[in-house]
Amino acid sequence: MASTLVTPLLISVPFGVGAANPTYINLPIPVPSQISITVNAASFTDGFPPNTMTPEASGGLPFFGQDLNGILWMVSAYCANFAAGALPTYNATLSGDISGYPVGCVLVNTNGDGLWINTVSGNTTNPDAGGAGWFPSAGIGDSQVSLSSTNRTLTALEAVRPLIVLSGAITGNINVIFPVNTGQQWIIANACTGAFTVTCKTASGTGVAIPATNVGAPTSIYCDGTNIQNTGVSTAGLAPINSPALTGTPIAPTASPATTNTTQIATTAFVQAAITAGLAGYARLASPIFSGTPTAPTPAAGDSSLKLATTAFVGNAAPDYRAGTFNSVNGTVTVTFSTPLAFVPLVIVQWKYASPDVGHVIPGSETVNGFQYSNGNAGLCNYYAVKPR
Repeated sequence: MASTLVTPLLISVPFGVGAANPTYINLPIPVPSQISITVNAASFTDGFPPNTMTPEASGGLPFFGQDLNGILWMVSAYCANFAAGALPTYNATLSGDISGYPVGCVLVNTNGDGLWINTVSGNTTNPDAGGAGWFPSAGIGDSQVSLSSTNRTLTALEAVRPLIVLSGAITGNINVIFPVNTGQQWIIANACTGAFTVTCKTASGTGVAIPATNVGAPTSIYCDGTNIQNTGVSTAGLAPINSPALTGTPIAPTASPATTNTTQIATTAFVQAAITAGLAGYARLASPIFSGTPTAPTPAAGDSSLKLATTAFVGNAAPDYRAGTFNSVNGTVTVTFSTPLAFVPLVIVQWKYASPDVGHVIPGSETVNGFQYSNGNAGLCNYYAVKPR
């Protein structure tokens, strides 16, 4: 609306609201012509009749001020209602006078908690009584529906509300019949007691069984034009909580630290970290690098294979020996080792009293602590105390 237009004055009451009827006002102004009854009376058919438009000197009659007050009252009464935001309810007389309500008209229901929208031209049915062609809109509040042992059909005024609360001790399986209003949705709270089912359906269609979860976990339903359906979100492409069969490349948060031992999902990153942590104390199979004091079984003496050789094996197999030099003056010398051997050696002595050197093996005199040598010759000698085979 252009801002240059004059702002209308508020009409809060009908014109002539305090006039004494019928002294100062005629209500209602009749629809049929009144010329044959009262020649100068107004009607919605004639308005003010022709003779009220003729000067009295020429035989005309004045119009009734009560008629003018009545007309202004009736017109301004609608203005006052609209100014207050009020919408009309269904009126059987008006419906008959206008041969039915037009398509697209909007009425408020008799409870004042919802609207009706007409979809049929010339609709004479009553929407508050479930008349055909009327669809609910903007319903508010809840309908308390008590159930017992028989099926229950919702009234039009009950079904206009978005929340339907079912209650009662049911003694058998119950059907709650909903109107066939395509696209209308409801929230159903089943507070019934008894080990029986409650199904919300249309009169000739199928429906939805409503679990007895009360208002804490209600069920959402809608009408598809034939049946009542569950409004639940489509699960296409979604995995169930219980035993999901995932596809593609699902991911999850990686548990930390690598020693986590709970029911949390293990990602590939967690598994790799756990393997790395678990093998941290082990050497590689190929070219291992040991630390600390690694040990291994000691092979048997004389073993010649690819087994690991321990220090014990080496000590048993290596040609451990003691070497030294002594000078014999009188031909008899006693040699004591600085540390005892782990074996009784075989001592070889080379005496340099002649050329070439003569080697001697000293039988029977070797001990782990040393040996005694005597051959009656003086001179420089070398000895080798060798581990026998």
